[in-house]
Amino acid sequence: MSEEAAVKEADERFFSALAAMFSGDVAPMESLWSHADDVVYMGPVPGLLHRGWAAIDRDWLQQGGMKLGGSIEVLERHVTLGTDLAVVHHLAKATGQNPDNTAGQFTIRGTNVFRKEGGAWKLIAHHSDPLPYVRV
Repeated sequence: MSEEAAVKEADERFFSALAAMFSGDVAPMESLWSHADDVVYMGPVPGLLHRGWAAIDRDWLQQGGMKLGGSIEVLERHVTLGTDLAVVHHLAKATGQNPDNTAGQFTIRGTNVFRKEGGAWKLIAHHSDPLPYVRV
C-alpha cells in the first residue's frame, strides 16, 4: 500500500471512530490518536483548544458518554504527504439532532494532521469548523 493510501485509510478510520463515538464507543478514537503531549484537538465547540493526549482523551470520553447519535460522511478529501507528516483536508456531511431535537444536516470542513509513529500513521491534530449552535 502506498503512503498516500495509508494516510487516506487512517483518515477514514477517524470518521469510523467518530461514528463509533456517536454511539458511545471511544476505543477506536483512542487507538487512532498519538498519545504524545504535543497533540492538539480543536473540535466543533467554539473556542475549544485541547493540548496533550490526557486532555483530548477526557474530551472524547465525555463526548462518547453523551451518545450523540448521527452520522458523518466524507464528501471530499485532499492529502498533502510528507515523509513523516501528512495533512488531510476534508469536507463532510453530518446528520444529527439540532438543539431543538429536530433532525439536522450540515456540511463541515476539517483538517487532520497525522505523524508516522512506529510505522503507523497516528493522528496528532484535528481542527473542524465550529458549530454555531454549540455553546461552552
